[in-house]
Amino acid sequence: MKFCTHCGKELLDAAVICPGCGCAVEGQGGVPGVTAADGNALLTKLSERVKTNGIIWLVIAVLQMIGGLVFNWFLLVVGVLNIVSAIKDLQSSKTIPQNPVGIVKNAEPLTGPIITLVYNLVIGGIIGVAGSIYYFIAIRNFVMENKETFLALESAAAPSVSNM
Repeated sequence: MKFCTHCGKELLDAAVICPGCGCAVEGQGGVPGVTAADGNALLTKLSERVKTNGIIWLVIAVLQMIGGLVFNWFLLVVGVLNIVSAIKDLQSSKTIPQNPVGIVKNAEPLTGPIITLVYNLVIGGIIGVAGSIYYFIAIRNFVMENKETFLALESAAAPSVSNM
């Protein structure tokens, strides 16, 4: 066993990122072909993009709720759904660097994002499409382009996550 040089938490030999503090693990081991710094940088970038997505959905939701109060109550429903999505993304953005499990599994399916796009376009107005477009371009494409690395980071982190 080895220990994190930043927080002192005990780590598995294959750990790339400390589950305690989220810092890159220094030294040998980890994901073949991916340095700890590279893995940490990818996770940090994804975390920032998911946080941005949450903020975009929050802004869209507030605008839709204002529109719902002024124009049509249907916008209130879509606004609430988008607030739930925003909160989920903001919470997820905090855990991605420490727990890179399920990143590819969550990004691969298209059904959920397409449903979100459709109800925002049909009921929520064109403004709701901005969040979906950002998700497809900045998050899903990023995960799919780095799929093998994210899967390797997940497999390296999975044993340390289960021991927590």
